Amino acid sequence: MSYLINPVEEDRCVFLSYEGEMPAVELSAARYEANGVLNRRRWKRIVVDVTSLRSVPSSVELFDFASGFSSGIPPETRVALVVLPEQERHAKIIETAARKRGVTLNSFLDPEKATAWVKKTVVPQSAHFAKREKAWS
Repeated sequence: MSYLINPVEEDRCVFLSYEGEMPAVELSAARYEANGVLNRRRWKRIVVDVTSLRSVPSSVELFDFASGFSSGIPPETRVALVVLPEQERHAKIIETAARKRGVTLNSFLDPEKATAWVKKTVVPQSAHFAKREKAWS
């Protein structure tokens, strides 16, 4: 398998794409490297494209994939997962597992929609609570 990590400064977003086979060890290594880029740059956006993979991951690999994102990314990071139609069912499993671990992850069939979603501005929770408290005062 090969992968490409492309940090795009103007979008403050990391684009991670996989192709070929998907051994769990290499998947984890790429994810770890991409998480490192996010942490170093203090970005909170990543688009993961798995449309060029030749194999469908097992449910254990999917669970590990989602767990890895939750343990290594900055809080409030938005993860957009781009999949093929035949990967959509597995992507929904990843979404559910990631959300249970506090990760904002959505899957998409269209890379442009994924990029648009991940680039939306997110109000930090602390600002949201401050706004609510101010309204109550």
